[in-house]
Amino acid sequence: MENQRKTNKSGRAKLIIAALAVVVMAALVAVLVFQQIEIRRLNDPAASAEQAKADAKRLRDRVSKIQQVPDETPTLATVQDADKLREQEFFKDASNGDKVLIFTEAKKAIIYRESDNRVINSGPIVLNSSGNIEPTKTEE
Repeated sequence: MENQRKTNKSGRAKLIIAALAVVVMAALVAVLVFQQIEIRRLNDPAASAEQAKADAKRLRDRVSKIQQVPDETPTLATVQDADKLREQEFFKDASNGDKVLIFTEAKKAIIYRESDNRVINSGPIVLNSSGNIEPTKTEE
């Protein structure tokens, strides 16, 4: 009888270990599947475009609480190297990480610092042939 109890305990321990192994394997498979789905989503140009559009709308909505903005979805850019942009008057106070909302129809751009929830600069612009933003020159 005692021998049978040892066999039952040993059998239960093996069953528990096997069940735990199955649960761990299932969790690993689930993690791998979710990672593959996320990688595909990130590499999908349509999903990236949708995300960019959503980000632009979100930032436009935040900036609209600070100052009036045109009624269009802006093109969004991020200042990567502010030192290189300083030669352009429009970017003289910009810092790395600032967002630039470009309203092409309204010919207006806004530099927004999200960390401070502050507009750094805004104004009418023209896009030159090299893609640089230039303030609109006024006639004197």
